[in-house]
Amino acid sequence: MSQAVLDGVRDLLPTFRERAEETEALRVVPEASIKELEETGFFKLLQPKRFDGHEADPVTFYTAVRDIASACGSTGWVSSVVGVHPWQVALFADEAQQAVWGEDTNVRLSSSYAPTGKATVTDGGYMLSGKWSFSSGCDHCSWVLLGGLVFTEEGQIVDFKTFMVPREKYTIVDVWNMVGLAGTGSNDIVVEDVFIPEAFTLSMGETGQCRGPGQEQNTSDLYKLPFHSIFTGTITTPIIG
Repeated sequence: MSQAVLDGVRDLLPTFRERAEETEALRVVPEASIKELEETGFFKLLQPKRFDGHEADPVTFYTAVRDIASACGSTGWVSSVVGVHPWQVALFADEAQQAVWGEDTNVRLSSSYAPTGKATVTDGGYMLSGKWSFSSGCDHCSWVLLGGLVFTEEGQIVDFKTFMVPREKYTIVDVWNMVGLAGTGSNDIVVEDVFIPEAFTLSMGETGQCRGPGQEQNTSDLYKLPFHSIFTGTITTPIIG
C-alpha cells in the first residue's frame, strides 16, 4: 500500500510543477493539489490503521515529501508539516483521536508549536489564549496543534503542552506576504479564552520520553519513536527535495 501511495504521488509531480507559479501567486497551496494528495493516501501515511491509515515507515513518508518538494517547494513544505500531524494525534488520548477522525478520517490539522500561548489550569482542563505564527497549510485544516506554557492561578509555570483546538475556536489571520515559500499560507492563529479539556492536551515532557496516552490504542512501534526525530526529518526533507 505504501508503494501505491508513492506511485500516486509521483504521478502528480508534473501537475505540481505546472502549478508551482500559481501556488506562489495565490500564497496558498491550491485546493486541487491538496485533494489530489488526499486521494493518493499521502496524508494517511503516518495515521493509525484503526482510522484508515497506513502506519507506514517514516522513510516512506519522507520519500514522498522529497518527491513533492522537487516539483514545488511550497507544496512539499505544506505536505510535510500537515502530513506529520497524524503521527502526533495518535499519541493523544482516545477521546481526542475520536473527535478528530471519528466521523471523517480525512480530517487534517495544522500546527504552531512555539509556546507563545498561555494556558491556565482550571477544572477538567485549561483556559488557553495566545497568538501563534507560521501555521503552514492552516487553510486546509479543521484543527490546529498549538504550543503553550501552563500556569497555575498563582502564576507558576508547571508544564509545556500541545493543545488540540477545533477550527470554530480559533481565528486565522492572513499575514503571509513573503518572497520565499510564499505559497505555504503560513498564517497566524489567534485563540481567546478557549477551554481545552485535559484529553485534548499532550505534555511535551511526556512526549520527550516517547510516551503518550494514545499508545494504549495505537501499539505500533511507529508511535514509540522520539518526537524530535520525527519532526526534524519533517522540516528538513522538503529542503532536500
